[in-house]
Parts: sequence; structure tokens; C-alpha cells
Amino acid sequence: MIRHYRQFVDQRRTHRPSEEYREPSDTEWQDFRDHFSLRKVALGTCDRPYGTPCQHENACVRCPMLRLELAQEPRLLEIEANTRQRLGEAQQMQWLGEVTGLQESLRHIADKKQQAERLRAQADQGEDVIALG
Repeated sequence: MIRHYRQFVDQRRTHRPSEEYREPSDTEWQDFRDHFSLRKVALGTCDRPYGTPCQHENACVRCPMLRLELAQEPRLLEIEANTRQRLGEAQQMQWLGEVTGLQESLRHIADKKQQAERLRAQADQGEDVIALG
């Protein structure tokens, strides 16, 4: 499989312009490194690909590219509590657009909580394997 993959890549490179395989400039390397340092956000790490803008305007809780850190789960729960409080106010004031947006945020927060459960289960499984080893 690896041999076939390498053959594919080598063949693909023969059809690409040679300037795509030039040595990057210092500025390009710095931009590349900066991208990865800028991916660190309050709830974890943004996994969007290099060179792509944030499509969610930094509303990370709504973004499928957010990789939640388990240590930040309490922060996620604070965001959820605040969002629920704001939703109650929006419903009371009949700010229907705000209600819709906050309900959408709560759906995404629920997804992030499920992600946290999966991560915790994986971490627990890893500890079991280490303990058995």
C-alpha cells in the first residue's frame, strides 16, 4: 500500500508545475508556523486546514473544526449555562432572531459535550490498556 501511495505521489508530482516544489521563503515558513500557534483557542484547538479562514467568525462552539480539550469542559458548561440564561431572556423579550441563534448554539454545545464524552471514554480506554500492559 505504501509503495503504491508513493508511486501515486511521484507520478502526480511529474504533472505539477515545478515551482510548487520550491523551497519556501522564511516569510512563508513563519506564516505556516503562525497558523498552528493561532489555532489554540479557549476550548481547545481549531483543526481547520492551513491557509483557510475561519468560516464561523470565531464562534468556536458552533464550529465542527474545534477539537475540544477535556480540561476545558468546565468552560463549555459555563458557556452552556450562560447561553441558556440568555435564551430565557430572549424568549421573554420575544427576540425571535436571538432565540433561534441561541437554540442553534445550544445544539452545537450538545455536540461538543458528546465529543467530550467520547474523548473521556477513549482516555479511559487508554488507561485500561496501560494498566493491563
